[in-house]
Amino acid sequence: MSFRVIVLFFVGMIYSCNLLAETPDCKKLSIPITFDAYGLPILSLNINGDTHNALFDLGSLDGIHLPVSEVSKIKELKYTGNTVKSSNLKGEVFSSKAFVISSLRVGCKRFSDIKGLELTPWAASIGTENINNEEDQIVIGLDFFKGKKLTVNYSNNSLMVEDAELSQISFSELSDANAFTLSKEGITIVVESSNAHYQMILDSGASSSIFVADKVNPKEVMRECHYDLGEGVECRMFDSNLKIFGHEFQFSILLFPIDERFKKDGILGSDFFKRFIVEIDFLNSRIALTPITDSLASR
Repeated sequence: MSFRVIVLFFVGMIYSCNLLAETPDCKKLSIPITFDAYGLPILSLNINGDTHNALFDLGSLDGIHLPVSEVSKIKELKYTGNTVKSSNLKGEVFSSKAFVISSLRVGCKRFSDIKGLELTPWAASIGTENINNEEDQIVIGLDFFKGKKLTVNYSNNSLMVEDAELSQISFSELSDANAFTLSKEGITIVVESSNAHYQMILDSGASSSIFVADKVNPKEVMRECHYDLGEGVECRMFDSNLKIFGHEFQFSILLFPIDERFKKDGILGSDFFKRFIVEIDFLNSRIALTPITDSLASR
């Protein structure tokens, strides 16, 4: 069973959008990112000649989630006959029919053998904020990018996609590459505090980062908060300094009793991606982070 996490607190800011840009030889495809009312990243994709908005969700192992209304429009799509069960952070379980898309063109770049599911809206909110589960929204996940290198740059609202064998394994001169693990929850990286090491999942489909409440070292710096997280759930924020791949950072991270089927220590959501340019080489299981500064925001 796979595990999906989407976290919503309050209505977020809506950011500006760029036009789709492609290099002439299509070695690189630049996809514009906008942000919805919840601060979640939306990709503007030209799929087989039609323009679609899709949620960019690295917290999903599957490559694409399609509304039933869109399934019949892709002739390269074939159902596998399998049904996949998954759950969200509250433990709600969903079932979806699985399929494979043999070939799909996005702009001038072709993607192959994409594992997908019929869309079953799974988003969950924390507290009293109601979420609008859109039943007609496409979701793009990890399997869509296998064999590719991604550069996720929220500071200039772009996602760069290129073939990994065409890019330098050492990544850019601005940062060093490190290994990551692909677990059943997603891309797993280690985050350190002075008290513990935490295995965290990169989840661009989460509006905020979260620690699993009972997995945080009690020696960490924590403070009370006043969000309504539901009956019987104490509101606490993690405020300790953290380090990842040698980079130090600090921001408040909510503690929440995520469903026990989630085996890692927490997730790194949009608040994390706003701090770092994230380069991911799926072919070589390597990742690099560059802290976002004013001088890098236009890269």
